[in-house]
Amino acid sequence: MTSIDLRLGSLRATGYDVHRSGVRWLCESGQYVPPNQVFGYCNISLEPSTGRLSGPPPFAEELELQVAFAARVGGRISIDSTASRGGYLSVRGVDIWDAEAVIASIDPDPGTSPDLDLSRLRLLVLAGRRMTALADAHSGLLPGWHGRSRGWWCEEGETPVTLLSLGICDATGVVVGEQCAFFEMFAAASMPAQMVFIPDHPLAPAAPVLLDQMRRTPAQFDAIAADLRGFLLRPNATSSPDDLMFAGTLLSVMQRNPIRESYNIFSADGSSRLEPADAVLLSLNAEPQSILRHRKLGYYLHVMRHHQAAAGPAIRAWLTEAFEPVRRSVDDIKRDYETLIDTIGQTTGGRVIILNRMSTSGYEDISSYMAFDVPMSNTLANVASKELNLMLQDVADKRELRIIDVDAIAADIGGGEHLPDGIHQSGPMQMLLRQEIITALSGLRRPDMGAAAVRSRQIRSRVP
Repeated sequence: MTSIDLRLGSLRATGYDVHRSGVRWLCESGQYVPPNQVFGYCNISLEPSTGRLSGPPPFAEELELQVAFAARVGGRISIDSTASRGGYLSVRGVDIWDAEAVIASIDPDPGTSPDLDLSRLRLLVLAGRRMTALADAHSGLLPGWHGRSRGWWCEEGETPVTLLSLGICDATGVVVGEQCAFFEMFAAASMPAQMVFIPDHPLAPAAPVLLDQMRRTPAQFDAIAADLRGFLLRPNATSSPDDLMFAGTLLSVMQRNPIRESYNIFSADGSSRLEPADAVLLSLNAEPQSILRHRKLGYYLHVMRHHQAAAGPAIRAWLTEAFEPVRRSVDDIKRDYETLIDTIGQTTGGRVIILNRMSTSGYEDISSYMAFDVPMSNTLANVASKELNLMLQDVADKRELRIIDVDAIAADIGGGEHLPDGIHQSGPMQMLLRQEIITALSGLRRPDMGAAAVRSRQIRSRVP
């Protein structure tokens, strides 16, 4: 088959002109590129078609907008060097988006069937909402510090299914991928989809925290802000820059409700608005055995230890004096999950997907459990993980919950090699988990999906 010119394809934002920067390449000319693998991207901006705004711009909060490209067929690629303008012209959107613009060509794999669609690139649109407007960077994939990042892809006439990732480290890498731009999800999922990622800094997404966010009123948030401000302004109190940065970030996160958020997108069809997420991805590892509860206002706070280290002395004193630790039993966590699943279902209609825990490292050498007090889960992490995994199964018996069986997958392919610390997975294991999540999302699009709980299938294939 002869070389195929690769064209940008249609991208429209209703009422706006799409401007793009020069292309930034992620491969060399002559390199082999598999189908659906991103090989370049550009920054974009939306400029009013009439020169005047009739209302707030639809992406006012998302100061990073980019489009990444992938060919629909594998082959050896030849890039058009003139498409990369260089300098600031590869940062600033200066060219009008032209659907017919050719930015590269590809010599397709032998045996590729001729198809008119092969010349049109697959487009992944990326958007980042900064934690603060000052957290900017001028180049790179989704640069800066974001309180929310997302990527979506769809063909003409398609509506994406949305996954909202609220997990910690074990879910983050699976969803955002190695370059933190959703490339692996984009390559693996042929269906139209939107991936949304909310980081866990500084507030970790434990079920009680998420329930508070869904229920919190503006008056309650004002009370939280006033209480924190009053603590930091006490007589003789000294707040460091770290304290003020931590406080501002925490309040920025606490005033939002990510599960209820809807999303503006644009595609070949123009602009549209998506409802709140179809599925919410959580991690069982985000549920602590002890959680902080505010002594006066009653709300919950869970900050991972490595994020607590970012706080200054005033915030650390506030966490100690204003909060009390509350011990959570397995039944408490079960009740919180059931309440959260019910609340999400009643509020947005969204489904819940949860990654369970790896329950054994393969290195346990305990020959007798006689020396451990009951309940052993208070002392032994592997026992606690087994009890929590069983608890999730009990929840799924009565609620519509999809469990991604990290424990079974790790046991199948070798936890010592692919999940050595029980949290952070290897690339091959992330690939398997990613496929499980995509399968779960595909199930959400089936009209015949019933109310019964959907169980995660156990992967039998071996990683080569």
